[in-house]
Amino acid sequence: MSVRLSVLFAAMLVSTTASGAILFDSGVTSLLATDPTQLGRLTRDGVISDWSAPKAYPGEINTTTSYHYQTFTIPILFLPYLQITMDSTAATTFAAAYLNSYNPANKATNYLGDPGSSGNFFGVDPQTFQVFVNPGSSVVVLVNETATGGVGQPFRILVEGFSDTEFNETVAPEPGSFILGGSGLGLALLSVLRRGRRTQNSNNN
Repeated sequence: MSVRLSVLFAAMLVSTTASGAILFDSGVTSLLATDPTQLGRLTRDGVISDWSAPKAYPGEINTTTSYHYQTFTIPILFLPYLQITMDSTAATTFAAAYLNSYNPANKATNYLGDPGSSGNFFGVDPQTFQVFVNPGSSVVVLVNETATGGVGQPFRILVEGFSDTEFNETVAPEPGSFILGGSGLGLALLSVLRRGRRTQNSNNN
């Protein structure tokens, strides 16, 4: 890609804002009987993690009970303020976030945050929580069952990225170091641009 085109992409990104860049969307999925299991799970302490301060590790319960789990790893290239939504009507599924990796044998390691409870509010409104991850790292979203019956229950994970705590999505890389390398980064940037254009078009209608 030419330097001129790279600078053009950078300029367009600087001027593009939206409600939030969707960094990951699991679609509707569920825990499977074939998923790995762990002993114990995080305590649901009722505290929702947010950007104001890191949430303290809530501790672990039922350390001799086996629970199925899945993990989703999302690289964070920019937009470090993350909002994670867990959409599940079942109280038997629970989400949490970790930095770079998850160790089921030591659940405190790399812990970032969680929504404090499970199951949509009033059975309708999804659970949402916030964490901060430095660009160049990854966030690992853990979903585990909280009791027998979690397997097969539908859920959806959505990870949105923002540039600050004001829910902005401005990305301003230096043109001299702005490189679109590989399909992953290129597609991510194009996705941001397209969302910005859709937002601008809807505002103009």
